[in-house]
Amino acid sequence: MPSRRKVGAVMKTDVLTLAPDTPFKAVAVQLAAWNISGAPVVDEDRHVLGVVSQGDLLQHEAPHGRLGSRQAKHKADAVFAADLMTAPAVVVHAGDDVVLAAKLLEEHHFHRLPVVDGDGVLVGIVSRSDLLRVFLRTDREIRDEVRDEVILHEMAMDPASLYVAVHNGIVTLNGAVERESMIPVLVALIRRVDGVVEVRQTLTAHLDDRGISPVPPGQVGVLSKHKPHN
Repeated sequence: MPSRRKVGAVMKTDVLTLAPDTPFKAVAVQLAAWNISGAPVVDEDRHVLGVVSQGDLLQHEAPHGRLGSRQAKHKADAVFAADLMTAPAVVVHAGDDVVLAAKLLEEHHFHRLPVVDGDGVLVGIVSRSDLLRVFLRTDREIRDEVRDEVILHEMAMDPASLYVAVHNGIVTLNGAVERESMIPVLVALIRRVDGVVEVRQTLTAHLDDRGISPVPPGQVGVLSKHKPHN
């Protein structure tokens, strides 16, 4: 099955990183210079220790009387990135589905996530705008993948046997397939193509095989040992 684009395909590898002993003012200056809202804090081996955001900097500047948590009060007194950062960091792996990254960003109200390898070493950063690029593919690119990758290679069908149109990410399918059971499989595969928003189909089948029970394994061509045979 074709898989949705992985985080590693859309992430940025040019990443601002902060050392744990980066002073507060230097953190603010670097975030402003890079025009970003946050950056990962890493150790000497680039293991992600936490993330410092503009929100953490604002908590540092907030009057103590308005802080509602012990962590917030601790950040208000912070001098270095290690004290400012939010830890442990929420991270994703380069091989993760972009949908997982999007869910984490939404759940935690983040703008970006550090991307790590299997050892927890930073390899990139992925932002909301990076994930949105998955849905910026042209209709022609989507149609070509549906025809060449899904219909031809995955379903082993002749793409010319079906009418495929794509408009604003919406795929329209018309035509006939060999078996009824192929229709939901085909639709599911197309929905996983990057950039597909919706699949609309009026497909028919030459054979309705939904009520046909599969042959139990091991029974085909086996002669009963209770019956004599020549």
